[in-house]
Amino acid sequence: MQVAISMRSVHESLVQGEMSVTDFLKYAASLAVDGVELDDIYLSDANITQIRELLEETGLKVSCYDIHHGAKPTQPEDRETVLRKIKEELAVAELLGAQHVQIVGEVFKAEVAALDVETLISDLVEMVLPALRGSNLILAVENPASVNFQSHQLAQLLREIGDPHVKIGFNMANSLVAGEDPEGSLERLKEHIAHVRAVDVRLADRDEEPQSGSYVGCVFGLGLVPLHKLFQVLQAQGYEGWIALEFTGLEEAYFGTEASLKNLRQSLAELRHDAFHPGESTGTPL
Repeated sequence: MQVAISMRSVHESLVQGEMSVTDFLKYAASLAVDGVELDDIYLSDANITQIRELLEETGLKVSCYDIHHGAKPTQPEDRETVLRKIKEELAVAELLGAQHVQIVGEVFKAEVAALDVETLISDLVEMVLPALRGSNLILAVENPASVNFQSHQLAQLLREIGDPHVKIGFNMANSLVAGEDPEGSLERLKEHIAHVRAVDVRLADRDEEPQSGSYVGCVFGLGLVPLHKLFQVLQAQGYEGWIALEFTGLEEAYFGTEASLKNLRQSLAELRHDAFHPGESTGTPL
């Protein structure tokens, strides 16, 4: 499995202008990861040629390019505008050598019905799929954090879509936030996985504002996500793709990202070790 870092790990620095896209790429390269997960919301004014050159210079690959979209189905009068924006995003993703483009991944409130989430996904797939035909891109639908639209419904929707260019971008924390068992969720979706986002969460303390549901992000490996079990499921499935780290915790972003990366690498090392030496331990996360 190859390791990437998501731009969302340093969200505040990017939106506040303390870090540019090229700064992020240089930061990622300094951590010796294999690639980066890019998000269109940070690239609106970026110099794409400069980014391409820096990717080539550093050897970083683009594991996934996230498409920005609303959390509600597109209204008919807005469809042409949204479709034009999607085509622009797909063109950028292809120019940057992305392997996947990703949609959804929202945290939906409990009052949002399953049909509304399903309609949003179906609508986006309907717009994106024809636009990426003829490219090397795979569309990854991230499992949403929705208590009403869970993994079995998402798996069924993919079966109904029945297109080999539409897969799952599995977010390790979203199933937990949605009230599901993450391992069970992955088992239901494992045959469709194209990309994995490594995220961890914990219950918010009394004096903390929850980020999603009753949870806040934390250093990967120190929260409630059963990461070792999830990696075992992926390994048993023969998954050899990308693991993109997304740090969402309350700690300082660079510390949290680097501590999470160390724990992620240790988890993957333990997974490889267990394959050859089952039952032996190689240590514990930070």
